[in-house]
Amino acid sequence: MKTYIISILTCGLMITATSCKKFLDLKPLDSYTENTFYNDEKGLQGGLISCYDALQTDSLYGNNLLTLGELRGDNLIDNDPGSGAGVRNQIEVFSETSANSILSGTWMGHYKAIYRCNIILDRAPAISMSETAKNQIIGQAKFIRALSYFNLTRIWGNVPLVLKVQKTEEARENTRATAAQVYQQVIDDLTDAALKLPTSWPDAQRGRATSYAATAILGKVYLYQKKFDLVETTLKPVVTAIYARAILDTVPQTKTFPNNMKTSKDIIFAVQYLSGGVKEFVNQDNRYRNNNNTNIINIPQALFETSDNRKALVALTGTGGRPGKFNTPQVNNETSSDFPVIRCADVLLMYAEALNETSYGNTEAFKALNAVRLNAVASAKTPAILTSQSEFRTAVYLERRLELALEADRWFDIVRTSQMNVIFPGIPSFRSIYPVPQVEIDNVNNKSGYQNAGYN
Repeated sequence: MKTYIISILTCGLMITATSCKKFLDLKPLDSYTENTFYNDEKGLQGGLISCYDALQTDSLYGNNLLTLGELRGDNLIDNDPGSGAGVRNQIEVFSETSANSILSGTWMGHYKAIYRCNIILDRAPAISMSETAKNQIIGQAKFIRALSYFNLTRIWGNVPLVLKVQKTEEARENTRATAAQVYQQVIDDLTDAALKLPTSWPDAQRGRATSYAATAILGKVYLYQKKFDLVETTLKPVVTAIYARAILDTVPQTKTFPNNMKTSKDIIFAVQYLSGGVKEFVNQDNRYRNNNNTNIINIPQALFETSDNRKALVALTGTGGRPGKFNTPQVNNETSSDFPVIRCADVLLMYAEALNETSYGNTEAFKALNAVRLNAVASAKTPAILTSQSEFRTAVYLERRLELALEADRWFDIVRTSQMNVIFPGIPSFRSIYPVPQVEIDNVNNKSGYQNAGYN
């Protein structure tokens, strides 16, 4: 596939960052090649930054994942069907085809990140350097590769599992691995990453993946597999750290969003952006800006309690406006609005959900749920209010919608919790995953079984 044979110079090889402001200050080194760049620690560090850079692009957290993970759900409406040649609207109204450019861009964007990570993982073992530094580089590359595959399998189900740098002839022979096989690789990568990464980085390197980030995403992977006992045991150390409030902590959204995501203890991992940098910013339109009704917030304010501090952050905006959650200052349409991938509040809600699914009435489940609600200045839930496992489950599902609104998680939550036929009655179940881009099918030799069932 062309996806796997893209040059690492696409978007540029990146120099190692040395300060917080420069962490994503990505400068292309066009004079280097893959054979000459990855020969020492400096080359590895530069290549690693290009892995983070892949997450920044419009194909992923810069834009497309917001469409596939949020617009597809019930938190957002695209009321301008002709915008962008209609490809966004197709996603919202369940009419997308394998020719949809958002899908092909997202597929390629993820495999670009994977390709870059595979180069790091291929070259790192042979390079002479500190074992600690080498392990940290490997851990970060595995984290980004795992996150990419987690997204891929949530979006498409079965996808090619590529774990090495491939030549064109090899790539054309790729077949799709099962979702179970992909999940196992994600688990393996995150487990190793959690062992190799530090719990935190110096302020000059904030934004890099940590062991807490790897562990939190691992817990989420188990949640998607409904392995609730493993969710509990995996997330417990992260929950303990959140309650300790030293490195991680629940922070009111009004103090995290929109301007303090780079420093908030609630953010475990986010894709970072810098306004005014070279391809480091995100366009303000790609943070749910309402241009001619292209992004209409559809989260009923009545779902929030009057005192809830999250309510105003996701309120309906007028034409030209962005929701408060991502309303960072902008200059020439550029903003530095980071995109959160995993937060402390998400971990607590996953923990509460898993404990409830294991056994209703667990005091730790109520503690975790209420930690999120009290942080939002919402009333606490008690066994007298949520009197059964089913009621607790419904409360957690709602809390996730309110807490994680506009964070590209809603659609995937709807699917994994089997709410699709309730929220979107009449939509065929095969649309719980997306069609494989036709351009990718065209690039492989064995096309049999490459498209998801239900799509032409």
